[in-house]
Amino acid sequence: MIDSSGLAWRLSLMTEYIAGQGNLKIGDAMLGIAFRVPVGKCSPQAILPDVQRFADQVTAYSEAKVAMEGRKISCAKGCGACCRQAVPVSPTEARHLAALVEAMPAARAAAVRTRFEEARKKLAATGLEPPQHPDDEKLAYREYGLAYFQAGVPCPFLERESCSIYADRPLVCREYLVTSPPAACAELKNAQVQQVGVPVRVWTKFGKSVSSDGNLEWMPLIHALAFADEHPEPIPDQTGPQRVEAFLKEIQQ
Repeated sequence: MIDSSGLAWRLSLMTEYIAGQGNLKIGDAMLGIAFRVPVGKCSPQAILPDVQRFADQVTAYSEAKVAMEGRKISCAKGCGACCRQAVPVSPTEARHLAALVEAMPAARAAAVRTRFEEARKKLAATGLEPPQHPDDEKLAYREYGLAYFQAGVPCPFLERESCSIYADRPLVCREYLVTSPPAACAELKNAQVQQVGVPVRVWTKFGKSVSSDGNLEWMPLIHALAFADEHPEPIPDQTGPQRVEAFLKEIQQ
């Protein structure tokens, strides 16, 4: 079965799930994409693992282009300057991060929650308020990002200058790579920071696809746990294939 987004679906052996695969033209590349999602109504989190894998593919494509140009990605484990930037996450990703913390051993979860609370207090002391629409308010969003970085608020998942949830890191983190010397990242205003471009921002496309009104909903990562506590997951109103189709339509736009 092929849906309106061009994805070919087939029922898996367990009929609660359905698998789909196809190809998407992104920039000048044709990238494969695959999903395995519930047949019935489900939370947006159900498609997040496959969206994460697709984001990794997009990033790998950009890395390959950089290599063909004779440049090299300089990001490496232990270089955590970017982990002090304002990391935007959608409500779906916020709930996913909260679930990760909930599943941690009690002692580690308590330590992470403490870091979240400390980060929120530190940011609150600055009086910074994020712009509502990063796509429409690019200058305001950039100014907010610079001010956030200057406040020196580390990601609560940053441990020994490395991401402690790397496999589950937010979509926007997967898209952030540089070819400039790591030392340049310590001062975000430094013109020497050379960020690698990606042909599509998966984090914004996913955020819009799971939004109730099609607008990008987001928050700084440090608010994820509080948001999840205050906003339980809504009753699912879309099936797995419908959520995939909504995401692919955003990508194709």
